[in-house]
Amino acid sequence: MKITRHRSDSGVVLIAVLGGILILTVVVFALANSVRGAADEVQNRKSRLQAYYLARGGIYTSAWLLSQMSPASDSPVHLGQQSLEWKQELGKVHVDLTDETGKIDLNQVTEPMMEKLLMALGYDLDSARPVAMAIIDWRNASSLAHWESAQASGDLLQYDPSQAGKFRYQAIEELLQVPGMKPEIYYGRYVRHEDGKIVRLPGLAECVTVDSGTGQININYAPYPVLLAATDMNTQAADDIVAGRNEKPFASSSDITSRFPTSISSDAMSSLSTQMSGRFTLVATGQTSDGIVARVRAVVSLQTTTGAGPFQIRRWKDAHVQ
Repeated sequence: MKITRHRSDSGVVLIAVLGGILILTVVVFALANSVRGAADEVQNRKSRLQAYYLARGGIYTSAWLLSQMSPASDSPVHLGQQSLEWKQELGKVHVDLTDETGKIDLNQVTEPMMEKLLMALGYDLDSARPVAMAIIDWRNASSLAHWESAQASGDLLQYDPSQAGKFRYQAIEELLQVPGMKPEIYYGRYVRHEDGKIVRLPGLAECVTVDSGTGQININYAPYPVLLAATDMNTQAADDIVAGRNEKPFASSSDITSRFPTSISSDAMSSLSTQMSGRFTLVATGQTSDGIVARVRAVVSLQTTTGAGPFQIRRWKDAHVQ
């Protein structure tokens, strides 16, 4: 009987030991996974930080290069150039360059021009017209658009009729407050073509500005939808402008008809220009060697009056969505 009891006790101890080993094994595996996950998170944070500083450095580097732009053949950036790209030890940088005069100024645009821009972005006239009216109406602080926005927000103090005629767009992001504005109109959208391909259509954010100070459009920098709107939806003229500036930047708007057999109305021609503002939108994309991407969007001015340097940062936005 003693021998039997001893064997039974030994079995219980063995089961307890095996159970303890199993628990310790589970704990060790859980701890290892936790440490591995923490290490991966640290690496991801490091990569994201590297990508961000690649993009941030891209803004400052391209702004300095733009400040050195000249007609000389050895200029680091040439007139009409719309992008820069280079590789570094940690990854690569791509920067899109757009002179602000290549966009439509929200404080200068007319309602018909805004309608055409929205149609160039893929919206029909019935959809474009009320949005265009609201965008123009927003420039009047006592307008119905401001009243509707104040009602929607629940803060009627936003509506101040005494400021009639004094309101101006201070930033393009204010468009998101305009009644009827949708994220896809502002940011752009993806559509599927009949052949099954998915294509991104640009939004207003890429086509408008508050920093040009002119109603004319610089044809050497304007995005295609802006060219369509400025030429009265003349696709042949817009195509010719794109083809021409890729070959050689236009010296003046009259070069379009002298270099290409295209017809542009006198009203449309008067809205076209090659005048530069000295203010550029820079969208820098930093990509690390392991594929992590970060974007920074900035508006820089190359004309400074303070003597602080060759350029000034007017606007800055991290994690730019495109």
